[in-house]
Amino acid sequence: MKKLYKSVKIAVGALFLSALVVSCLPEQESMGDAGQTLIKVSPADFSLLALDAKSVAQSGSLFEVRRDVNSEAALASATTVVLEYDVSGAILDKYNEVNETSFVPLPETLGTTSPSVTGGKVVLEFGAGEFSKSVMLNVPNASAFDFTQQYAFAFRLTEVTGTGTKSAAVNDTIIAQVLVKNKYDGKYVVTALSPMVDILAATLTGWYPFTYELETSGEHSVMCLLTDPAYYNYYHPITSAGSYSVYGQFGIELFFDPSGNGKIIAVSNPWGNPPSLTRMPVIDPSGVNAWDPATRNITFKYWMKQPSLVPDAPNIRTSFDEVWTYKGSR
Repeated sequence: MKKLYKSVKIAVGALFLSALVVSCLPEQESMGDAGQTLIKVSPADFSLLALDAKSVAQSGSLFEVRRDVNSEAALASATTVVLEYDVSGAILDKYNEVNETSFVPLPETLGTTSPSVTGGKVVLEFGAGEFSKSVMLNVPNASAFDFTQQYAFAFRLTEVTGTGTKSAAVNDTIIAQVLVKNKYDGKYVVTALSPMVDILAATLTGWYPFTYELETSGEHSVMCLLTDPAYYNYYHPITSAGSYSVYGQFGIELFFDPSGNGKIIAVSNPWGNPPSLTRMPVIDPSGVNAWDPATRNITFKYWMKQPSLVPDAPNIRTSFDEVWTYKGSR
């Protein structure tokens, strides 16, 4: 009842505020965008272009600029729209600060826009009958991206000449992220085919199920990100005497056969090879160790070696035997 009362109270308050705002609007503001031909960036604020991690040329739409006309005469007319490119990086910097992201501009050597950025601007010409124009990205070789970087473009709609005006109801700034994904990229739920075993500490056992986000790190490789908020990083979760924990400095980067057969051919540790704790993932060759193209699931059997604590070869401390079930894109 307390929750319901709170909801009703908020609703009544919202209605009161709405009435107050309408009654206090100056007469010249009451129409807003009504009755005008409006120019707006779509989608508003943020867009995402996902490319395949391939060495062949690709192109796609970063975003659109739309012309919402109010008459047939407006549709038959011409409009010129100018978008200012974030040359200084100030728009991206502000966005990063507010949203805790780490976007950097995409270097021109990796991709160029069409229409091209000339003099720090992109110009779009709407002819008769045209409702929208796309700003396209042309990428010659997405496998050349630095996969440790988060790339994005930032533009601001600054000028409209001819028929139309900037919409007052829509943000005039757009952040367009460019993301490269290979076919292994996505969300996976990890379960155990057999129990995790730590030969040094019987109180350390497997924590299942858990979710990995596999992030493209190359054309045929992915980094395994643990998405639990308590340990949002490249870890493997465990239980320590029944409590949730992780192995410090231990994570997984998978490398698949470039031929495309889905076989896992190598692994590495995002924390270092080896890190100071000497924990390293190693493939157990007795497992399937492959990505299934039909289900997109991964069956993986592997060890954690730690020579600093297990000095006798093969230095295996922990064994894992898992199925990673694909749940969709991240």
